[in-house]
Amino acid sequence: MASPDSEFLTRASEAAFELGAEGYRVSVITVLSRRIAFIDTGTDTTPGPPLYAQGEPLVPGREGRRVYDWQPATEAPSWMLMAWLLEDLATWIDPLADEHVTLTGVESPLPHWCDVLVRADDTAYRVRIALADRDELLDFPGMYLRDLFAEGRQHQYLTPGPDQETPVVDLRGVL
Repeated sequence: MASPDSEFLTRASEAAFELGAEGYRVSVITVLSRRIAFIDTGTDTTPGPPLYAQGEPLVPGREGRRVYDWQPATEAPSWMLMAWLLEDLATWIDPLADEHVTLTGVESPLPHWCDVLVRADDTAYRVRIALADRDELLDFPGMYLRDLFAEGRQHQYLTPGPDQETPVVDLRGVL
């Protein structure tokens, strides 16, 4: 049975996909308060068609994405990669917690990258992930984060954060 946090992220993923196709993009997600905010990109048309790595699911729409692998291609629009990231995080939020890593939210001030906000033990981190101009598929980001923090490898990717207090784990060239 899925946890409430996992269910929330699954719904956020669905909203990111459906609204992304209509010209909106996720700007902030807060897991604890179950809050999600979108920015209107100002486009009246779809900002780019969905591009799937393995082709469109056999069943179109939300139901197809729940049943079939719908991983975005590298050249997919950033809103689609955000939806994929959220869906994968929904799958891995409980295994992350088993490793004492709490997913607290996501911030995306610009469309081409986002920060996944986590707390590992007593330290808050911003994990920066590319959503556009990718060379490789965004492959199992939740599992990658779990392994990264469980093995303590986050330290090799640290850069100063925007507030100089929250370190950034910059994975834009890695994940």
